[in-house]
Amino acid sequence: MKYARLVKASIFALGVASTSAMAATQGTLGATSTGDLIISLDIDNLVRVSNLNDINLGNFNGGAGDLSGSDTFCVYRNGAGNYNINMSGSGAANAYTLASGANTLPYAVEFVNGATTTAMATGTALTGQTGANTTSDTCGGADNVSLNVTVANGDLAAAPAGTYTGTLTIVVAPE
Repeated sequence: MKYARLVKASIFALGVASTSAMAATQGTLGATSTGDLIISLDIDNLVRVSNLNDINLGNFNGGAGDLSGSDTFCVYRNGAGNYNINMSGSGAANAYTLASGANTLPYAVEFVNGATTTAMATGTALTGQTGANTTSDTCGGADNVSLNVTVANGDLAAAPAGTYTGTLTIVVAPE
């Protein structure tokens, strides 16, 4: 019984201590009166990917080269922290593929951040990225990263005729 009272008293004391740490101080009655209060807020880690544009690789007419395209876009991160970026395709198991009916065509994706170009494996986060815009969540018209998409000539030459499309999903997360 003594133990239960001790526990209750300890819990009560902890409750009083934690409330008073964040409690306002009231003024006293007099010619002047001064009180104070604590103002607090929490800011979450935030990121945004924006200014994305569709990529049209054009028409393959039997030429000898790969078909490539790129898009420059914005990555925003509040504060000065790093971010990671993850890309996945709309193919089976998130593969980077374009589809025309049941026919599929693989493509490769590269992420460009500053002077560094990295081949992206589908579903694998590229960590430790820096250089995100920290003042405008749309980069204020000065996009800061890009991606390259390439369909190899050999794959193009082997594909049946058709219009091939797919979706590339980009996920940015704070670190």
